[in-house]
Amino acid sequence: MNKIVKATIAAAAGAVLLLGGAGTFATWNASATDKGSTIVAGNLVVKDSGVAGVWTANGSTTPISLAGYAIAPGDTLTYTKKMSITAEGDHVVATLALSPTSIAAANPANANDQALSGYVKSNAVLTASGTGISGTGPTFTVTPGAANVAQDVTVTVTIAFPYGDTVGGNNASMFGAVNLSDLTVTLTQKTA
Repeated sequence: MNKIVKATIAAAAGAVLLLGGAGTFATWNASATDKGSTIVAGNLVVKDSGVAGVWTANGSTTPISLAGYAIAPGDTLTYTKKMSITAEGDHVVATLALSPTSIAAANPANANDQALSGYVKSNAVLTASGTGISGTGPTFTVTPGAANVAQDVTVTVTIAFPYGDTVGGNNASMFGAVNLSDLTVTLTQKTA
């Protein structure tokens, strides 16, 4: 081996030893803590007010019992209920709507139940009024109220069973049954 190669190897080995023995390279570092604050998440809740809702038929104000009511083409059923909504957050905006699963065929395997369910579901309309409610259906905008203060909202679901387009056009729904026991109002935060 020539002297230049030996000298280069010796210099490299010396540098490695020096670096290994010297520890880590030091750099300046500093930190300071500022007294900050905390953030708190908002709230979005819709719940039953505890007051029973009322069903009426064909514009009457007299309550009806759904268990004893046989709907026919041309009828309109209306359900009115007070709900309690809490919407809290600096930039929270939410929509209030009727859940798509609120109106269902009593027996999904029964063609008559499916036909009646289709007619009334496609003609169901939710309306809402109260503090913080704006817009027009099918969904309404809910804006935040005071911190942790529930807003009273009146929700009305109107279910129409229209006449058929032709004579006998609704015959498939005769003897059909629809389950309305799970009418559900949803409150969902809107994204941008």
